[in-house]
Amino acid sequence: MTSRERVLQAIRHKEGVLPVDFGGLHTSLHVNAYRGVMNKLGWDQVKPDMQDWFQMIVFPEKKLLDHFGADCLPLYANPGGSWKFVIREDEKNEFFTNEWGIVLRKPKDGYFFDLYDCPLQKAVDLDEIKKYKWPDPEDPARVQGLREKAMKLHEKTDKAIILFNSIGGTHEHSYFLRGLDLLLMDLAANPDIADYLAAKISEWTSAHITFVLKEIGKYVDIVQVGDDLGMTNGLIFSRDMYLKYYKYREKAIIDAIKNVSDAPVYFHSCGSIREIIPDLIEIGVEILNPVQIQARNMSSLELKKEFGNDLTFWGGGCDPRVLTLGTREEVKEEVRRLINDFSPGGGFVFGSVHNIQANDPPENIIAMFETVKEYRE
Repeated sequence: MTSRERVLQAIRHKEGVLPVDFGGLHTSLHVNAYRGVMNKLGWDQVKPDMQDWFQMIVFPEKKLLDHFGADCLPLYANPGGSWKFVIREDEKNEFFTNEWGIVLRKPKDGYFFDLYDCPLQKAVDLDEIKKYKWPDPEDPARVQGLREKAMKLHEKTDKAIILFNSIGGTHEHSYFLRGLDLLLMDLAANPDIADYLAAKISEWTSAHITFVLKEIGKYVDIVQVGDDLGMTNGLIFSRDMYLKYYKYREKAIIDAIKNVSDAPVYFHSCGSIREIIPDLIEIGVEILNPVQIQARNMSSLELKKEFGNDLTFWGGGCDPRVLTLGTREEVKEEVRRLINDFSPGGGFVFGSVHNIQANDPPENIIAMFETVKEYRE
C-alpha cells in the first residue's frame, strides 16, 4: 500500500497501517528543533529551506521525512506577482512585510515572528476599512509553474498531497489585517467592521482556492482551510459570535472547494473548540487538526467516542507538555496512549499537536516517531 492509499484509507475510516503526517504546515518543526534532531541522529546538515517564516518552521529534508515515516507532502500556491520576501533588520529585530501589507517582527534572539503592524489598525470606521486594496486572488503568478510542481509530486512520489490555504481563516486573517485587540472590540462594538472583514475574506478565499484548484485539483488529495478559534480554556469568543460572523462564511469557502474538487477538507483550529465541532461537521469539515488534547474538554477518548464516525483526527499524537518536559519513556507512553485512543476504526492520521517547538528535546522528538514505528511494523 502506498502512502497516499494509507492516508485516504484512514480518512475513509478503515483500519490499516497507521498513517503519519510529518513536515507540513502544522506538523513540521522549528528550525532549532530540526538542527537538534539532525545532530542527534548524527547526520550532516545543509541549510534547510524555510516553510513558514512566521512560525520559523522548515521543510525537512527527504532523509528525515523517510526516517520518521511521513506519508504526506505539503503544497502551496505562489504569492502574488509583485511581492518579494525580504527581511529587514535594525539593531534588535528582524522584520518582513507580506503581500497584504502586514508587518511581522522577530527579536534577533527570538524564536518566532509576531504581528507588529497591521494595515487596518488605524482605521476608525468602515469607510476607511473599505479603502484597503485587496490583493488579486486570481493573479496568474499564483499558479505559475504550479501545475508542473503538483504533477511531479503526484506522479513521482506516492505521498498524499495537501494543498494548504494561502491565508488564515475568516477570523484569523481579519485580525492579521486589523490587529487582534481591535478585532475583538469590533465584534462587540463595531459589528459592521467585523462583518465586512469576515465577508471579504470568505469571498477572497473562495475565489482564490477555486482558481488554484482549477489549475491543479486533480493532483491534490486533501485541501486545508481553517481558523484559529480556540484558546487553551475555550473559544476565543462565544459560539453565538462564531455563528453570527464566521460559520456560514467558512461554509462558503468549503462549498467553493467542493464545487471543483472531491478532495476531503482538512480544518485547522488550535485550542479548546469542542463546543463548535458539530458546527464544523455540519459545514463539511472531514478532517480536524491539530487536536489539541491538552486543552479543556479535548479528551482523546471523548472526542473519538463523540465525533469519531464523522471526523478524521489529524495530529493529537503527543501532549506538547510531555514532549517538551517529559522523559523519553514518558513520551513513548503518551504516544501509545493516544494511538490506542484515536486509531480504532481508522479516522486517525498521526502527527504532532501543531509544530514541534524550538526547545523540544531531540531525543523526545525521535522517541515519539520511534513509538509510531511500533504500530507500523
